[in-house]
Amino acid sequence: MIRIENAYKRYPDIIALDDVSCEIAMNEVVCIIGPSGSGKSTLLRCINGLEVIDKGSIYIDQELVDYRNEQQLNAIRTKMGFVFQQFNLFPHLSAMANICLGPIEVLGKSKEEAESQGEELLKRVGLYDKKDAFPNQLSGGQKQRLAIVRALNMDPEAILFDEPTSALDPEMVKEVLDVIRELAKKKLTMVIVTHEMNFAKEVASRVIFMDYGKIIEDGNPQQLFNNPQSPRLQDFLEKVL
Repeated sequence: MIRIENAYKRYPDIIALDDVSCEIAMNEVVCIIGPSGSGKSTLLRCINGLEVIDKGSIYIDQELVDYRNEQQLNAIRTKMGFVFQQFNLFPHLSAMANICLGPIEVLGKSKEEAESQGEELLKRVGLYDKKDAFPNQLSGGQKQRLAIVRALNMDPEAILFDEPTSALDPEMVKEVLDVIRELAKKKLTMVIVTHEMNFAKEVASRVIFMDYGKIIEDGNPQQLFNNPQSPRLQDFLEKVL
């Protein structure tokens, strides 16, 4: 579904992606781990067209992404949900309005259809009683669950998660991870940048370890966590596990 070939991205003071190549298939749950500044979030944002690679190619469903083609980028973002660290909810809209805006404005769904599906999704994540609440009336965990519902209500083929628990208090992390665990059981294609190692070990079908803008190791969780091959990954795991 997603193919990245020799992606290179440089900021003024750092090389964020350095000749990165990988593929993500339909129904895979891929967790990307690594130290801060290793290029994980940049890779995710480049897949979704929020950042532009300087060199290399990205293919979505075998179609080369042209960053200058706004129509194509909008189509990609329609089929690929994105869940941000900081929720990015509209503060002036209720929970229901937040999750129905995209389906109505972008997909052309009726208000009734968008709200009907939205209600079912809110029930699934335990937020139905908050459908009329505004973001400032919700906890961090509730905001992030709402952000996940907003992505799901667009009927995406895949969802990209950029450190979905990093802005949460520790006691709120579990409620968000539980929602993602349920999505993993349903075989939704997901790419998750995370610092939660035990969670990655549990839900991922593949784990990618990045450092200094490069993919250092890529394999199944058991292989990568239990038998790391590179000294850099061995050192990283000793510090975080």
